[in-house]
Amino acid sequence: MIGSKNEAIKASLKATKARRMHQSCRVFMVKLDKSHLNTETLHHLRMLFLEAKWLYNHILGQPNVFEMDYKLSAVPVKVKDTFELRHLSQLSSHMKQSLITRTRDNIRGLARLKEHGRNIGSLKFKSRVDSIPLKQYGNTYRLLNAKYLRIQGITQQLRVNGLAQIPRGSELANATLIQRHGDYYVAITTYQVKEQKTPPPDKTVGIDFGLKTQLTLSDGIAIRYSILLSLSKRLRKLHQQLSRQQYRSNNWYHTRRQLEKAYATLNNIKTDIKNKLVHYLQATYGIVCYQDENLKAWQRLWGSKILSTALGGIIRTLETKVQTPIKVDRFFPSTKTCSRCGNIREIGLDERVYICPVCRLVIDRDFNSSVNLEHEGLTQQVVPTGRRDVKPVETESSTMASLEYLNGIPYVIASSVVEAGSLTALA
Repeated sequence: MIGSKNEAIKASLKATKARRMHQSCRVFMVKLDKSHLNTETLHHLRMLFLEAKWLYNHILGQPNVFEMDYKLSAVPVKVKDTFELRHLSQLSSHMKQSLITRTRDNIRGLARLKEHGRNIGSLKFKSRVDSIPLKQYGNTYRLLNAKYLRIQGITQQLRVNGLAQIPRGSELANATLIQRHGDYYVAITTYQVKEQKTPPPDKTVGIDFGLKTQLTLSDGIAIRYSILLSLSKRLRKLHQQLSRQQYRSNNWYHTRRQLEKAYATLNNIKTDIKNKLVHYLQATYGIVCYQDENLKAWQRLWGSKILSTALGGIIRTLETKVQTPIKVDRFFPSTKTCSRCGNIREIGLDERVYICPVCRLVIDRDFNSSVNLEHEGLTQQVVPTGRRDVKPVETESSTMASLEYLNGIPYVIASSVVEAGSLTALA
């Protein structure tokens, strides 16, 4: 009887794995609405993550993690110089099993890295655990409707924001309960039918990355984005406030939580800009040529200004998302070379306009560099190309459509190179 049941489980898992090979996986983050949580539920959530920390540190203290029993009901916790026995009353058996399994997987991952010659450390004891796996949909968690879900062990129905973003007909899998700067989130893994890939566009583009103008495209579009200065002022104010407060007092924890939220907002803005710009480049151009920039050297020169641009993230994402990314050598003189005749001349950092002494071309330096990168990248790809007479707006309708889309991205200012050395934003 037991054997037939195990066979049925194995067959079900095999069928699920075969089905998901033809599906795409997406993770959606939804936020628990704290204003609708009662005192008992808030206490339960706080205790869940506290018990998860106790259990995780107990797992690391075991001589053999792979022989641990997930049915344990209490663990010893170090308090100053002694150990006290703490009961795990809020964590369910499934949550305990998931935490143990995740720790085992982390240890196996470190072992594989060590086998490949990587210099690795070991897992460390934690002062807090910020995520708890919810392994089985319908058991450890389940969606009730478009606004509520339920988590195992919590009697209250949890109101959440963001469930509407999950497409209808999606197959729900595991999830993760996350604690982040005082708020609670649930990351839900879903599977959908794979969309048929559209053929890549035949357009090519060169991209010049910079500090003043973050992206300049070879078709005459300049993209700038500025993270809100008010956020930077708020960060400085919060850091000053934190430094004046008593260490680990209630006010100190409150200010630190506000600081974490401010940094999270800043990072979310940068991630959103990066994703939308890369999506635009992926959907518009089949071949993208860019230079292998030495961003570490840039950071040594300009510090946090480089960090606020997220150029490193854009470059890394381009390498995986674009159909044909072409990386031009770091030492190629894209800024010094005339995009019309190929003459090379020295140009200072303060010169925003490139003037060729041979063919008398007058052109914005970043735009000139992007055209050279496109030409060099296509030459590497063995695509027939020649130097062209630079006309910033070759197809006015497509350029206007691109500018309209790019200016619709929050914090992004897209411009057209309408005359030499000048950038004019879309009105």
